[in-house]
Amino acid sequence: MVTRPRVWSKSVRVGAAAVVAAAVVVGLQFTQSTGVARAVADTGVGVHLLQSSGTGLTMPVMGMVETADGKGYWLVASDGGIFTFGDAPFYGSTGAIHLNQPIVGMAATPDGRGYWLVASDGGIFTFGDALFYGSTGGAPVAAATVGVAAHHPGTGYWTVTSGGMVSSFGGAPFAGSLAGSTPSSSPASTTLPANIPPSPNFLSDCYPHNDSAPCLSMIEQATTNARSFEGLGPMVLPSNFGALDPAEQAFVVTNIERVDRGLPPFVGLVDAFDADAQAGAQGNTDPGPTQVPPGLQIIAWASNWAENGNPFGSNYFYMYDDGVGSGNVECTSVGQAGCWGHRKNVLSLADYQQRYGGSLYMGAGEAYGTFANGWASDTELMVLAAGPTPPLAYTWAAAVAAGAR
Repeated sequence: MVTRPRVWSKSVRVGAAAVVAAAVVVGLQFTQSTGVARAVADTGVGVHLLQSSGTGLTMPVMGMVETADGKGYWLVASDGGIFTFGDAPFYGSTGAIHLNQPIVGMAATPDGRGYWLVASDGGIFTFGDALFYGSTGGAPVAAATVGVAAHHPGTGYWTVTSGGMVSSFGGAPFAGSLAGSTPSSSPASTTLPANIPPSPNFLSDCYPHNDSAPCLSMIEQATTNARSFEGLGPMVLPSNFGALDPAEQAFVVTNIERVDRGLPPFVGLVDAFDADAQAGAQGNTDPGPTQVPPGLQIIAWASNWAENGNPFGSNYFYMYDDGVGSGNVECTSVGQAGCWGHRKNVLSLADYQQRYGGSLYMGAGEAYGTFANGWASDTELMVLAAGPTPPLAYTWAAAVAAGAR
């Protein structure tokens, strides 16, 4: 007889990097209808007015950035059109791209050989040598994004909303914000009215450890059935899903659950966090971030553990069968804090990212032979951290390139 798999979790923990100080907001103010830019220095003096050349704008100018040597500048319009003056080179624009929301700001890289554009929904567009370090695009943000600033002389950038919420990405440090101090709850439903037993029931076919195509197909069908209760369609897995290792499979299905609910995905798997997760799997326990890459500051983290036939099966019980009467060892009666805790963790950290900035990373692991009942031991570690992007073992971009969405 196949025993019902168990699951348990560690809810979101807040790291020291979430302790913040006051911030000073500086930048440019623009009169959109005329294209006049007023530079505002943090000293409160030296305000200068610059009038655009009036070269037949079809959309209002929203931002202005000087070149590294100060001998030129770029202007950006709300459609992402770029206008160059002096020694400012042209690296590209979104002028011919359909945008979901208008461009509201621009920042140049430290060497002046590229720039970032930011849209009012927090989406970031990169040109030249500007790299993508993350964004709040697709995240539930209370106010519109109004600007972006580059971190000098390092890497990364900040974005800010009209409500004063600052988000930091890459090497840009978080120094404070004017937004409220309490992270808001994610709008994604973190609980379900009742458990949804898997249909078809894949447990016997996937016991004790099985990642064959027939097993994965059954889990996919059961997941599709469960998601229909939330009005969601089937998961769109990458074409190479069956060939991915357990950590990569866990990463992919976790991100699909998030993206399909309007939450930002984890950027990638980090070797150090994979090692922590693997240690948790070997010990049949929830992992924690004990191995932190140099320069990275943990803002918040959460983790899950489950026994199942593979990570896809574990994800089913995290998301759809985690209430009273499930295998959740921390939810044996109504009202316990651990009920639906795994689902909450899978859908967590977006609110903390809104408040504190940073980037989302993951680690995952799987071990065999750790239980007398035969199940595999699966873990996942979800981390929000600030600092330079660490080397990534596998990325969401790679999954998307293989067809995931």
